[in-house]
Amino acid sequence: MVAWRDLPGIAGGFLVAFPQVKMWKAGIFLWVVFALVLAGIVAAQPDRRTVTPEYRGAAEKWWASEPGIYKGKSGFLYLPQAAVLYTPFAALPKRVGEPLWRVAVLSLLAAAIAGICKRLSPEKSGSLFFLATLLVIPASLSCARNGQNNLPLAAIYLLTATALAEKRWNLSAFFLVLSLALKPISLVPILLVAATFPATILPLGIGMVLLFASAFLHPSPAYVFEQYKEFGESLLRSGRPAKHDFCDFAGMFRTFGILLPPAFQILLRAAFAGFALWLARRVLTIKNGWDPAYSILLLAVTYLMLFNPRTESNSYVMLAAFASPIAAYAALVAKNKKLALWTVLLCLALASDNAGWPIFPLTNLWFKALVTSAFGVWVALKISRRAPLLPPIQT
Repeated sequence: MVAWRDLPGIAGGFLVAFPQVKMWKAGIFLWVVFALVLAGIVAAQPDRRTVTPEYRGAAEKWWASEPGIYKGKSGFLYLPQAAVLYTPFAALPKRVGEPLWRVAVLSLLAAAIAGICKRLSPEKSGSLFFLATLLVIPASLSCARNGQNNLPLAAIYLLTATALAEKRWNLSAFFLVLSLALKPISLVPILLVAATFPATILPLGIGMVLLFASAFLHPSPAYVFEQYKEFGESLLRSGRPAKHDFCDFAGMFRTFGILLPPAFQILLRAAFAGFALWLARRVLTIKNGWDPAYSILLLAVTYLMLFNPRTESNSYVMLAAFASPIAAYAALVAKNKKLALWTVLLCLALASDNAGWPIFPLTNLWFKALVTSAFGVWVALKISRRAPLLPPIQT
């Protein structure tokens, strides 16, 4: 009789039996089908279940020098450069630009996962890519549907880790600066990378100066200054959300009626930021097949999920983007049944918001934070003991 804990190993043996070229094609086919189906849905209903009207409105107001970018219904909480980046999609008709935005970010995520799979095991990269794709797509459904910036961030953080692993410092800095343009929370991985990879400090510094200066390509400097001012005010307000709409560590407790005092939350974020930095520096002393760059970006993402006060349910696609290659590697390369099983379950848990009734209502705003906390404890224990996050390859 086959035990349920043996299923990842059995599935892994089945996948690696196929030629890797065919597995690559199968993985690409999954992404293409996903992108085309999603594009069709969005083209038919471009104004339903979407956050991109905020992006579109900000882009239009930016180029028209109109006030109110940061006064929308839910608030545009990004740098002005995010509006500039969305301009090509905003310039197109909705039924074209909206689907194209989704296809672009899904392509970016697929490319990022392909890159990490090639580094983890060139010989089995096709099987890794196929299995990682199967595991990450469920967690990305909601985010891809509404067009949130969390999806390109997931891809960019993976691309950053790969660039760091290849010691491409300028490219790493470019990705991180791009991520900051998309969302201010990227300051966390920027600081963590700068503290652990000194070679990135200069390109990061230059890149951030250029990023902030780029806004002044706008014909009205006074308008740019005003938008930067409103961005700062908006950012301060966003740090203390009034509604219970978020799925961070504090939001998890709030779901059950436990309100953590704001001062305590700030102290908690600061304490764990210091702990994450200590863990990141300790990672550099560990010798294993999982490159330190991936561990450090994984730490940054885990921290953001738990301690960003505006973490949404679909934000967890960022963690799924890192967890899915780990699960695939554990099942197909390292042949570690226990690690494979638990990371597969983690990926499925991170897709709970797409499970519908009754799972989503029962798990909303607490379950993902809980499983991420458990995963974070496992990662912290491994690193603190200088143990590899991924086991050695078993032949």
